[in-house]
Amino acid sequence: MNMIFLVDGDNNIGTGLQGIDLLTADDTVLVFYGKGQSLSSVQKLCAGTKAQVQYLESVRGGKNSIDFQIITELGVLVGRGEADFAYVISQDKGYEAAMGALRARYADTFREVALRPSIQSCLQASFLLRSASREELAQALIREFGPAQGVLAYTHLEELFAPAPVPVPAPAEEPKKASGRRKRGGKGAKTPKESQPESAAKEQPAKKQGRLHLGGKPAEESQPESPAEEQPAKKSGRTHRGGRRRKKAAGKPAE
Repeated sequence: MNMIFLVDGDNNIGTGLQGIDLLTADDTVLVFYGKGQSLSSVQKLCAGTKAQVQYLESVRGGKNSIDFQIITELGVLVGRGEADFAYVISQDKGYEAAMGALRARYADTFREVALRPSIQSCLQASFLLRSASREELAQALIREFGPAQGVLAYTHLEELFAPAPVPVPAPAEEPKKASGRRKRGGKGAKTPKESQPESAAKEQPAKKQGRLHLGGKPAEESQPESPAEEQPAKKSGRTHRGGRRRKKAAGKPAE
């Protein structure tokens, strides 16, 4: 942040230069003094500053000569876009009319153009605006408000501007597993034959197998013998040696 101070040397310059030691090398101080005025006392007041100081003698002597020169210089700076923060340092309220005209017509070319009684009165928030880190801001607050109040102010600002906590997203629900039962006729549906568990055949009582005979087949599977074979064979008559059946002897007559 670069600031330009246009100091009226004809109007209590000692008060106007208060706070010049707080400026940085980026700041510029233009000291306007009257024609033939000694600069030794003014230079002593500016000796401890880091800002760039220029001494501009009035072109003509007389009343309000410096005032007109200051307004002319300020108008040039505003027209060039070089007066982002520009302050006229004087206790003369006659500058207010010219300052109001600049705000009405050229407000887009600067951030602040104002009339202030001293340089120090322009630096009320400079310690905040010029801090490049949190550490610098904390030290600036301590210098401005003291150790106790400065620490409290920094802590309060830190709480106000802390980033909001990021909400933790809820865990995504796992997709439900498909049930083992499938709809009839659907893809992958089992046929009636497949729907029967393999163990069903095992659960059915096994038929009692008969004892195997010599041929290796179960006895039950073999055909039963024919009735003729089951009947005992009739006792055939004794044959004689020649193979012919012996004729039955004729019955003896009853005695």
